[in-house]
Amino acid sequence: MKKTFFLFLFLLLWTQTALSLGYKNVQVKWDGNFLVFHYDLTGNPNKEAVVGIEVKINGKVYVTRQLHLRGDVGLVKVGENKRIYWDVFKDFPKGIPKNSKWSLLVRPQIYTNDLGIQFVYIPGGCFQMGANPEDKYAKKDEKPRHRVCLHGFFIGKYEITNEQFKKFNPKHESGDSKLYSLNKPNQPVVNVSWDEVQNYIAWLNSITGEVYRLPTEAEWEYAARGGIKRDTYWTNIEDACKYGNFYDVTAYKKLKKYKFEKAHFPCSDGYVGTAPVGKFLPNSFGLYDMLGNAAEWCLDTYYSKAYTLMKNAKDPVYLNPYISLAKVVRGGSWFNYIRWTRLSARSNYMPGLRNDFIGFRLVLEP
Repeated sequence: MKKTFFLFLFLLLWTQTALSLGYKNVQVKWDGNFLVFHYDLTGNPNKEAVVGIEVKINGKVYVTRQLHLRGDVGLVKVGENKRIYWDVFKDFPKGIPKNSKWSLLVRPQIYTNDLGIQFVYIPGGCFQMGANPEDKYAKKDEKPRHRVCLHGFFIGKYEITNEQFKKFNPKHESGDSKLYSLNKPNQPVVNVSWDEVQNYIAWLNSITGEVYRLPTEAEWEYAARGGIKRDTYWTNIEDACKYGNFYDVTAYKKLKKYKFEKAHFPCSDGYVGTAPVGKFLPNSFGLYDMLGNAAEWCLDTYYSKAYTLMKNAKDPVYLNPYISLAKVVRGGSWFNYIRWTRLSARSNYMPGLRNDFIGFRLVLEP
């Protein structure tokens, strides 16, 4: 079978200076229908790096998750004689287009981009998505609990902040009131619609050359759970304020006349509105504010029966504008009680909506 020649471009992405991650002795060879990438992964011999491949063809980008790859890809231990096998003709039956550009991407497991946004690599795996059968707060749209499998991905260590968003839109206002401010640089950006987030992502992709997007609903829950099966980080509700910024005693005393919720958490997190990102305990993946602070937009179209379609799915995402225009929102916020601040809780809003409790965090394709 004829092999199409192509331009091969290597890019190296990393942020560390001492014993920096990198590669050397790169060779690319055909082996039957497989294109084989030979390389040595350099750096601290006790460390692992996230290795991926990115393909650009006529302005379209194909990322690691979309290609038929195996071998030393994903989370790879530093060392020599690494190989990535790409079954090219499963992705391009007619062969590789001549104008293709390819990048070998190497990043640390905690990666900071050029704008200072930090990402944590979440290794791929399978989990049970949805509410526990015993959860008294669960609604029908959180069921049935079902098995989902995901490729590895990078997700924001923190929610996107006002400072980070204002690099794109300096005029953005998250909001102020006599009772609280939502506008400080290190608070999560809110009052930003799903549509505006897409514009931010397009801008970010264009200036970095990387591929960002919102997390799918499955990725969000997998990352938020961090391996736990119950629907909250805490077992005692009085400990909730160690883990996030919720509708607590502090907020209730200031806001009870507005009746945001009929009940509040019996603890004090110290904030009426949003808190600066990263003020509470992280989950087992090292992610902050997955519950509380700002609720978070996801990529998916909302459908109350979506889980009936996702049993044993791989990298599921529900995108169907004929069913609904609404988008999924997860994680609860600074004025939500326990019903909405659970790991399986789902809500939804129209993509043009702005509200002072909805923000977002990003996924970076490895």
